[in-house]
Amino acid sequence: MWSVAIYYVVLLITVAVAVRRGGPFERWAAYTALIASVLTTVVTPFPTWTNIEVNIFIIDVLVLLSFWFIALRTRSFWPYWITGWQLIAIFGHIQKLMFVEILARPYSLLSVYISYPILLLIIYASGSSGRRKEIAA
Repeated sequence: MWSVAIYYVVLLITVAVAVRRGGPFERWAAYTALIASVLTTVVTPFPTWTNIEVNIFIIDVLVLLSFWFIALRTRSFWPYWITGWQLIAIFGHIQKLMFVEILARPYSLLSVYISYPILLLIIYASGSSGRRKEIAA
């Protein structure tokens, strides 16, 4: 239970930093993470991870599309990183679909912990957003 609370604290910090310091794409990425996390919690509050979690997979695909759209619209490099990390989460779902013998714990850890580098990079990009504006001016 503490891991969920810690995740939501990091998520809310990410959204707050993106709103306060980030540009439109940083805010978009933070809001995507927030909406996806809340949807995942609402749609699948207690996932078993013994089979592919279809609801989480669908949400992850939508997040991938959102991050990919950000990557196509900006000149920054950070969206490619978050898109790549999200793609790793997608491949985790696909592997669980292909290989049922994958244990629940590794499957859940891959799906959950891949979010942290994404959130930390959004925080970094949001903090760097102001510096990019200063350089352009």
